[in-house]
Amino acid sequence: MSELFNIGVVGANGAVGKAIIEILEERDFPIERLTAIDVDVSDDATALFKSKSVAIKEAKDVDWTSLHLAFFCHSDEVSLKFAPLAADAGVAVIDSTNAFNQRPDIPMVIPHINGNAIGDFRNANIIASPAASVVQLWTVLKPIYDNVGISRVNLMSHHSVSSAGDLGIKELARQCGLLLNGMGVEDNPFSSQLAFNMLPIVGVELENGSTDIEEAVSSQTNKLLGDDSVMINSTAVMTPVFYGMGQSVNVEMSQPTDADQIRQWFDEVEQIEIDGAHTPTQIDDASGTDFVHVGRLRTDNSHPNGINFWSVSDNIRTSSALNSVKIAETLIRDFY
Repeated sequence: MSELFNIGVVGANGAVGKAIIEILEERDFPIERLTAIDVDVSDDATALFKSKSVAIKEAKDVDWTSLHLAFFCHSDEVSLKFAPLAADAGVAVIDSTNAFNQRPDIPMVIPHINGNAIGDFRNANIIASPAASVVQLWTVLKPIYDNVGISRVNLMSHHSVSSAGDLGIKELARQCGLLLNGMGVEDNPFSSQLAFNMLPIVGVELENGSTDIEEAVSSQTNKLLGDDSVMINSTAVMTPVFYGMGQSVNVEMSQPTDADQIRQWFDEVEQIEIDGAHTPTQIDDASGTDFVHVGRLRTDNSHPNGINFWSVSDNIRTSSALNSVKIAETLIRDFY
């Protein structure tokens, strides 16, 4: 494509923002000018793009009319405040927070699943990228859903601390250092000790006992597929791992299908790496890659239509940043 675009990345100081900038460079996105944007920016804050330092601007000082497209990956609050300003200025916004998940006029997109939905972006000039857990889950489930249907999913998502942003990454490192030096953990911003521990609640606990993170899997699935018949029982656990997400998935299909047939379907999906005897892990397989890795695919002997599998992905790069960039690529190729 000969046309070049002025691109903004809101949240450029964060893990997802840095990954978006890195992927834009790797995939040679057609950029005329990159504007790195954040909030509460220090005078010397910079982002690295094409081996050059780019000064990070305060969101409140940005002239949104100077941009064609903006990635928002900071927080719900920042997206709610600034994304409508960008959209009203004619900017195509790709938002990877949860700010706009409940708005029916805003499409939610995983390009290899429902890329045509990007065509609705002019409703509000905003496109929502689903949560990393949803991108990972439905990259693997979609071929099963398309071929035989799915009635119910039991999902256990093992979140790394990076799902809590830079706070989680820095806090796990701090706590590990303290404990390995025989010191106690004080001033812990999490509900329990993060290091060498697992936290059974990720997100905000709701009145029904679920968390907003767990409920989002169901609501985002319904919006993504345009189908509210798939029932999802979701549990999220925070694990003392810096990056990556593991998912233990049990699927109740609408008709019996053996593991060999499902493995064949997985082999046909570009975004899936199906591992045979090897069981993939976040560190050994998913970190820094562009794939969802699947292993331990096996029949559920307790249910006639059941199947189990384990999957891992890089939650920052693959399921968050890369999905947002692929939305942008599809947008400028087919709909801009």
